[in-house]
Amino acid sequence: MRGLQPADFGMEALAARARIADAFSRFGIAYDEAQIDVIASCFTEDVVFEVAEGRAEPFTRFEGRIEVRERLTRIIAEQGDQRRHLITNVIVDELDLAMGTAAAIAYGVVTVAADHLRLGASVIYDARLRREQDGCWRFSAFFIGMDAYEGVKPSSGVE
Repeated sequence: MRGLQPADFGMEALAARARIADAFSRFGIAYDEAQIDVIASCFTEDVVFEVAEGRAEPFTRFEGRIEVRERLTRIIAEQGDQRRHLITNVIVDELDLAMGTAAAIAYGVVTVAADHLRLGASVIYDARLRREQDGCWRFSAFFIGMDAYEGVKPSSGVE
């Protein structure tokens, strides 16, 4: 993350920032509701999706929207509980409207309801996004750094 500096907050930039925040929220809610088509729509065809403990070397990496879709389908089915992704503090750190690219980070807390409500994980999301021809901002690189994960990690998500 860069230090605070002047940035474009004109109408087009504000709209892009809102759409980028929407992509994070849409991913989280779709994951919680097992809406795999919606999850897949948040990513570019060539996305790189990685998960790690903190900022360590990723323990899993998916490449391409098809693999993300297939692997997350298995992970969600394996978890068998109700997740709630609370995504906040979205910062669009880089925004190039001419190129249609952005870099953004966000924090997340994931609650898990099964026998009782518990904290499942606290995470940082670090993403690169591209504005595609339909005007949607989609993740082209999506990194999830988990500070902690409560319980057993889904085996479908570990390589």
